[in-house]
Amino acid sequence: MHTPPNWLELDWDALRHNARAVQDYIGAKRTLWAVVKADAYGHGAVQATDALLQAGVAHFIVASLDEAITLREALPQRAFRLMTLYPPTSPDEWRTAAEYAVEGVIDSLEGYARAYKTAQQLGRALPVHLELDTGMSRLGLTLEEIPRFLEQSRVPDFLTPSFRFPLQAGGTEAPSVSPHGVGRTAPAHGSPREAGGTLRRGVNSNAPLAWQSVFTHFACADSDPEFTAEQLRMFLEGVRRLRAGGFPETPLHAAASAGLLTAPDSLLDAVRCGLLLYGIAPTGLESHPLCAQLRPVLSWRARVISVRTIPKGQGVSYGARFRAARPTRVATLSVGYADGYPIGLTNRAPIALRGKLVPQIGRVCMDMLMVDATDLPEVQVGDVATLIGQDGAASVRVETLARLLETTPHELTTRIGRRVARPQV
Repeated sequence: MHTPPNWLELDWDALRHNARAVQDYIGAKRTLWAVVKADAYGHGAVQATDALLQAGVAHFIVASLDEAITLREALPQRAFRLMTLYPPTSPDEWRTAAEYAVEGVIDSLEGYARAYKTAQQLGRALPVHLELDTGMSRLGLTLEEIPRFLEQSRVPDFLTPSFRFPLQAGGTEAPSVSPHGVGRTAPAHGSPREAGGTLRRGVNSNAPLAWQSVFTHFACADSDPEFTAEQLRMFLEGVRRLRAGGFPETPLHAAASAGLLTAPDSLLDAVRCGLLLYGIAPTGLESHPLCAQLRPVLSWRARVISVRTIPKGQGVSYGARFRAARPTRVATLSVGYADGYPIGLTNRAPIALRGKLVPQIGRVCMDMLMVDATDLPEVQVGDVATLIGQDGAASVRVETLARLLETTPHELTTRIGRRVARPQV
C-alpha cells in the first residue's frame, strides 16, 4: 500500500466536541455561525460542514460565492443557512447567490442599490445582512453614512426577519428566524438551483430585501480591550440610529473567536466562530478556560526518509545555516515549504519524533527538512514525525509555531498545500 510522504489527520469528533463546547459557552439562546471559509481554515470545508451539521450547527459562513457553491453542491441533501463575507459586486453575483440560497452582505450604499434592483428584477426577496464599519476599515457602512442609507432605502419595504428563505426547490423552507437567529434544525432538501422566496402572512410581499442581521467586525479583540469596547459602543449606536429610522429589529452579531473570549458584552444574538471550532486558541488567549476544553482537530505528519551522521562542523541544507556543534545524527523528513511548511521556521521549530521534541535544523527545503535526532539513536527510516499535533508526551501546537513566526495560527493552517494528503471520505 502506498504511503504518502506527508499527510493530515483530521479528528471530526474533536470538531463536534468543540462546537458543543462553544455553544455551551455562549448559551443556547445565541446562534453559532460556524466559519468554514478558506476550506475550513485548511481542514476541509465539506467534511467540516458535514461534521458540524451532525453536532447541531445549522449556520455557516464562507468568504466567497465560489466557496458557497462548493458547499451547496457537495451537500445537496443537507439543510443549512449559508452566508458569504464578500459583498456581491454585480447583479450576476446576486442572482447566483439567490440560485444557491446564499445570503449576501450589503456593506455600502452602492451595494444596497445593486441588491435592491436585482431583487426587483428577479421578483423575489433576497436574504441579506448589513455590515457596519466601526474601525476595521475594510467593509461596511460607516455611522456617518446611515442617514443616507435610510434616505435611499425604502423604509416601508424593509422586510423583517419573519421572512423565510427556502434552501431548496419545491417550497422547502429553512427554519424561521427568531430574535436570536434561525432555529437549529431544518428539513432535508434537493437541488438549490431553483430556490425562491416565500413569505409569512402579514409581511409586505413586495419588499425586495429580507434583512437577516446587522453585524460588525472587531479589529483588535485579542489585543486592545479599550478599542474593542469602543467598536461595540459605535456598533450599538449605529443600530440605534438604524432602528430609529425604521430598520427592522434583526439579530445582531459582532464577536468572532477572540471577541467571544475577551468581550462578553459583545456576544449579542449570535457569534461568528472559526478558530476555536478547530481547537486553536486566538493569539495570546491560550490560557482561557474555554480553550482548555477544546481539542485540536488537525495533525500533520511526515515520514523519515533518510538518517545519517555528520561530523562536527559540517553544514546542513542550503546556505549551511546550521553547522553541527557535535557529531550529529540528521533525520530527513519528506515535507517542505512546497507543502506549506514555512521556510521561516528554519532552525527554530520543534518537531515531535518517537514521543520527544527534536529541533529542526538547516534551511527548510522545497520538499524536505531535517531534524537533529542525535539524542534519539533508535530513529530509523520509515518513522513518523509530527509537525503539528500530539506524539505521546510530545506536543507541537500550531499556536507555538505561529508565535515563532509572529503570525496568526490560521495563516499556518490555511497555507498547508494541496499535495499534502488528506483523509478520503
